[in-house]
Amino acid sequence: MPAGGWDSTPPCVQHGVTGTPYPNVYPAYEKCADFFTFGPGSTINTMTDGVSTSYWILTALGFTVMCIALVAWVVSEDRKLKRQSAYLIKAGVAKTVHEELGVTGGSRGT
Repeated sequence: MPAGGWDSTPPCVQHGVTGTPYPNVYPAYEKCADFFTFGPGSTINTMTDGVSTSYWILTALGFTVMCIALVAWVVSEDRKLKRQSAYLIKAGVAKTVHEELGVTGGSRGT
């Protein structure tokens, strides 16, 4: 066990492999296709076979958080733009800009 008390090594890592000058460099990880800290690895040459449920949970959680953050950012920016446009209309800046550009009628120049 490491000093912190957690053994974060995935089950695909082999301990005590001998026969090479550097036994901890490649042979110990030979059976691992991928892994992450505090998570198990998957099987070699497969897309999803042997992948732990924690991979799918982590992926779904990350995707959900990303979507929520994107929507929150769009809503925040929309509120800022609406406040700014209301301020510009109230201050008369929008009317001045339209007059300087020669825009008549609606906002599309009609």
